[in-house]
Order: sequence, then C-alpha cells, then structure tokens
Amino acid sequence: MKRTIAPLLLLCGGLAAVEDLYTDKVQPLLQQRCYECHGEKRQKHGLRLDSLEAMLKGGKEHGPAVVPGKPDESPMVKLCSLKPGEHSCMPPKGAPLTPEQIGWLRDWITAGAKVPNAPPVIPAP
Repeated sequence: MKRTIAPLLLLCGGLAAVEDLYTDKVQPLLQQRCYECHGEKRQKHGLRLDSLEAMLKGGKEHGPAVVPGKPDESPMVKLCSLKPGEHSCMPPKGAPLTPEQIGWLRDWITAGAKVPNAPPVIPAP
C-alpha cells in the first residue's frame, strides 16, 4: 500500500501546506542529494532540479522529472525508488533515499508540485 498524505495536505492546509512540504522537506532533500549533479553548476543528462520550471522541462533521457499530480508517472520518484545497483538508480552515490524521503517527493507531486513564488502548474490530464 502506498502511503500518501497529499490529500490530507490539500484538505487541511491547502496550498500553504504543500508549499511548506516543498520548503521544509523536498527542497532541502534536493539540495543535499541532487543539486551536485542536477543544479546550477552541473546538469547531468541536461536535467536541473533547482527550479520547478527546470523539473517540468526535464532532461534528455526521461522527459519531465515531475508530472504534477502523478507521482507514479514522475521519473524523479521512479528513479529514486530503484534499488542501489539498478540502472539509473538515483542518487547514484551514497545511501539511497529512505522510504520517508521518497514519501515526501510522492506527497509533494501528488499535491500538485507547488513551489513558493512559482507560476501555477496545470496538471497533466
């Protein structure tokens, strides 16, 4: 069973709660584990993860990293959920993301992938 708090976030806290999830959990996780290869200085496979616009644009191999509202279709979640040693497992160095960390990504994407001060995103059909 997949754990998700996103519907609860939307019901209880609305947009502010989703943006808080990004600010408090998702962005620090991306900074610590992803920006080294997918940030301002380096964009491995053409992918940047340091802005919502860049995540939606995606890279050369997997298309958009995030599909708002659809974590199971979001390469960010798929690749972070692979086991160490599997082809394209992310992050490739260090410990894999914990189930809790992957849950933060899933919940944030399920709730629409909102980022403070970013233009609104129209979810995919």
